[in-house]
Order: sequence, then structure tokens, then C-alpha cells
Amino acid sequence: MTSRCARPYYLFSFLFLFTITFLHSPALAQPKAPPGMIYIPKGYFQMGSSSGKEDEKPMHFVFTPGYFIDKYEVSNKNYAAFMLATEHQAPKFWNDSRFNEPDQPVVGVSWHDAMAYAKWKKRRLPTEAEWEKAARGNDGRLWPWGRKFDKGFNFFFVNIFGENDNYAYTAPVNYYHSGVSPFGLYNTAGNVWEWCLDWYDKNYYSASPEINPEGPRGPLKMKVLRGGSWINSVEGIKVVKRARNFPYIKNEIYGFRTAQSPQ
Repeated sequence: MTSRCARPYYLFSFLFLFTITFLHSPALAQPKAPPGMIYIPKGYFQMGSSSGKEDEKPMHFVFTPGYFIDKYEVSNKNYAAFMLATEHQAPKFWNDSRFNEPDQPVVGVSWHDAMAYAKWKKRRLPTEAEWEKAARGNDGRLWPWGRKFDKGFNFFFVNIFGENDNYAYTAPVNYYHSGVSPFGLYNTAGNVWEWCLDWYDKNYYSASPEINPEGPRGPLKMKVLRGGSWINSVEGIKVVKRARNFPYIKNEIYGFRTAQSPQ
């Protein structure tokens, strides 16, 4: 009788110790993210599209190591601190009242400006693969929030062309909580196109490595931008959309966020 009564106790003790050990396993432990950043765990995700533009094909699976990425696009406030510390030149639209509120994303920055800021923060720009994984998650969705109409037919939760979203130009970097990505990033669709680390090659997906692709070997002519902006339609901000431009170009629809590898 005593031994039978003891069995549930031993079973409970075993399960308790197993659970504690499992939950505290180093394999499951995630590094603490720096302030303002989110940790994206290592693993595979679906990249590209089988039915989009030619430079989005083919759909393929990519593995990335774990990394940190900014929760928000770099704001004017963030960039002002960089300018003050380094005496870096002001962006092209710094005095334009449409774009210069402290909580709006900095625009009018070239790829070189974005890299200079990232290096000042002891970071870098995200690779194109890292950017898409953080925006898309692991389920192959085409918009950060899921399917096109998952949040309704009025796109008030993403900054695209028009004013249904409350902003005619750029919106604050911490706006549109309903449109965050599966990992919690804001404005990975709309607001501003974001510079990535990679050189652009329209055929890169056909030859890119499966493990941690970092873009084609350069130098080439143009750098990749991802995410769409406030002048695009909802179709133009799919997370698979690829844009490109010369790294010295500065305009009112380009901004960026930074990334960092764990130490």
C-alpha cells in the first residue's frame, strides 16, 4: 500500500526535475537583447516566392544563426545623437517639416550613412535574409501580420499610400502595433524602405547558399532595400519584395534599422 502511494510522488518528482532541467537547458537559453533590439533565434525559414517577380524566385529555405535586430526603424532622435557624437552630415530632409519629428524614421540617408550609424553603434545592417526572416517569421506569410485581409479591409495598421492610416507621410517608428511582425518588429511593411547589407543581384536566389547567405560578392552597382514605404500600395509592401538603388542615393522613402550578432 505504501509503495503504491509513493509511485505518484516519485513520478511527480521526476517530471518536475525533468521540466526544470529542460527549461533551463543552455540549448534553449536565449541571449539578452540589447535595449531596443529583438533576438531572432537560429533556424530555417521560407525565403522568396514561387509566384512573385523574377527576382523573388525561387522560393527556397534558408538557415540563419541567431541575431539581434532593431525593434523599430532608426528614428530622427536616434540619428541626432549619432550626428552630435560624430559630426556626421545631416540627412537630406533633416529640415523638412514633413519628416523631421523626433519619433519619425530618419530619411534622406544613403547606404553609406546607414553603415556609418551602424558602425557607431557597434552594429551592422541586416543581411537581406535576416531582414526577411525578422519580418516574415517561419510560416511563409506575405505580410508581417499574416494574410492580406487578416486585419480587415481598411489598412489603418500599416503606413502605405493614402491617409487611412492617419499619416500622409512617415509615421512614428513605434506606431501600428497591429501590424507588427511575428517576432515583434514594427513597420517592416510600409513607412520607409530599409537599406540592407547585401549587394543586389536579380538572380541571386538561384545560387545563394542555404546557410546564412550574405548576398553576392561585390562590389556590384546597387544595394538591396526591403519593406516598402508610405508611397506604396499594400501589394507593394509584401515581405518578399526586393528593391535596389545606388548606395549613394538619398531620398524621402529610404531609412534603415540595424542588426547585431551575439558576442
